[in-house]
Amino acid sequence: MPDHPWLAFYDPGVPAEITAPECILPDLLATAAHAYPAAPAILFYGRVVNYATLDRLATRFAVALLKSGVQPGERIALVLPNIPQAVIACYGAWRAGAIVALTNPIFEAGGLVRQLTDAGATTLIALSMFHPLVVAVRERAGVQRVIYTNLKEFLPPGQRRLFTLLRQEREGHRVPDDEARRALWMAHMLAEEPGDSLPQTSPGKPATILYTGGTTGEAKGVVHTHRSLVANAVQVAAWLPAARRGTERVICALPFSHAYGMTACMNFSVAIAAAMILLPTFETGNVLHAIRREHATIFPGIPPMYAAIAEIKDARRYGLASLRACISGAAPLPIEVQEGFERVTRARLVEGYGLTEAGPVTHANPLGVSHERRATIGIPLPSTEAKIVDATTGADLPPGRIGELLVRGPQLMQGYWNRPVDTAEVFTSDGWLRTGDMARMDTDGFFQIIERKKDVIIAGPYNIYPRDIEEVLYQHPKVLEAAVAGAPRAEGQPDLRAFVVLRQGERATADEIIGFLRERLSAHKVPSVVEFRDALPRSFIGKVLRRALLDDRSEHSDRG
Repeated sequence: MPDHPWLAFYDPGVPAEITAPECILPDLLATAAHAYPAAPAILFYGRVVNYATLDRLATRFAVALLKSGVQPGERIALVLPNIPQAVIACYGAWRAGAIVALTNPIFEAGGLVRQLTDAGATTLIALSMFHPLVVAVRERAGVQRVIYTNLKEFLPPGQRRLFTLLRQEREGHRVPDDEARRALWMAHMLAEEPGDSLPQTSPGKPATILYTGGTTGEAKGVVHTHRSLVANAVQVAAWLPAARRGTERVICALPFSHAYGMTACMNFSVAIAAAMILLPTFETGNVLHAIRREHATIFPGIPPMYAAIAEIKDARRYGLASLRACISGAAPLPIEVQEGFERVTRARLVEGYGLTEAGPVTHANPLGVSHERRATIGIPLPSTEAKIVDATTGADLPPGRIGELLVRGPQLMQGYWNRPVDTAEVFTSDGWLRTGDMARMDTDGFFQIIERKKDVIIAGPYNIYPRDIEEVLYQHPKVLEAAVAGAPRAEGQPDLRAFVVLRQGERATADEIIGFLRERLSAHKVPSVVEFRDALPRSFIGKVLRRALLDDRSEHSDRG
């Protein structure tokens, strides 16, 4: 098709269209449990939960939720890291007909109250160590019931005993008696044998409320139906035609509370009956040990994860040869990071793209070496359309022109929770989603993200795109991480600043960094200020928060 030139660059076995089953998310789990009952579904520090057991536990939890008073359509908020209970809670709540509101597990009280109130959550499921946060928000948010679970509950017996002796009190995992008596406990709910029937849920019903990162404004609740999330899981699975059902092992370090982690790690794994290697937090050593211990084959991640592994000089001793597919998303993947990771690990790493409103995955580079285009987000997934339009007029633009990226496909959200005006603004009349990203498409249908519309820096007659400068900064041998942002000045010219994290043991001056940039960039793109930081502020998924950099001017700034 002439307007879908990207189809010519699909890897062998990737279909142009997908046929997603007309089902709800727990049906994917039931199918996996029927076809591969003994296959590992969860691998958690030596504990193995197979698909038959996971399916049974999700059903038990669904029945227990209904017995506790939860009604279909109610919102259940999860404040959980990537632990087995998070998977059980999601699929159990969905099976009970509830809507899962996924929240940031490292939230402060005010932010959590805002999201719980916005979602109208009646039930809160939380890790026991978060009990001070729960106490602080319960009454303010109008939560009716709290369900606690302890981190140790799915550890192997030996580790569980050590956890009780050495960590439970010291790390605050024990809930005070008065609070414990007020709450329900997931362990008790899972111990009950289910006997009641479960409600019927339509694939078109809301399944999840996911909150946008709020990196360019107020966070909004994105409503996805079972149909849209099933479709995106099937699309991601179709992009990996060589994936072996019932045998793949997926590193799950991306938080399930983010759209990327929920789809590319959890729902994708269930769709192909893969083992989820759960990691509650990303720590480079833990990830490397998990890859070696569990022989991981697929690793969805974000650029800082791959950059951290690339810095480990002896990383190959961790048996990274088992990795076959690594797909980076959520933030631009610098070429230097991509090449460094592949050089150290010899694994295949490609860049993809998505946004919460789209399930989230819409684009990815082909995994076949011959078709990949570095410094691009790749091409649209099966059953996904994309185009570039003039950001002002909405007119379609030809290849090579920069404009706003629009996408359309079965993975798009139903809308923003209780925000009909915002929903109407983000969709065109014929169903295209405005992404808010400035991009261009080449003649072969590969897309390149230039910048968020709100991050484009206006400098007189020029549009400055921070990523162009960041890519050059990453080429400097002393630079580990970099970000560029512009603050407005009264005279109209921006205060263009580079924020740099140096590699361990390296030293550099602003003059050195600015001189390096002057040799490689036009004068209007060279920052006037370099600020050295120990780390860059990031969202919980790993996106650099440029606004936070500008709001918190460092005392370490240095003008060139």
